[in-house]
Amino acid sequence: MKRKKVIDEVDELFMTYCKDCLVKKQLRIERGKTKAHRFCIQECTIGEKISRYGKHLT
Repeated sequence: MKRKKVIDEVDELFMTYCKDCLVKKQLRIERGKTKAHRFCIQECTIGEKISRYGKHLT
């Protein structure tokens, strides 16, 4: 997969689903920034997709 295409896909996912995510906002309030970020990476299906795309960049 081309690097530019991967970056575009990640950007599209982020702008569509993560930018205004209510779950992330609430977790930041209740548990803090680090735990909200960890939830996004490890438990959220969109975060998992972004992580998979990230593996193509390394």
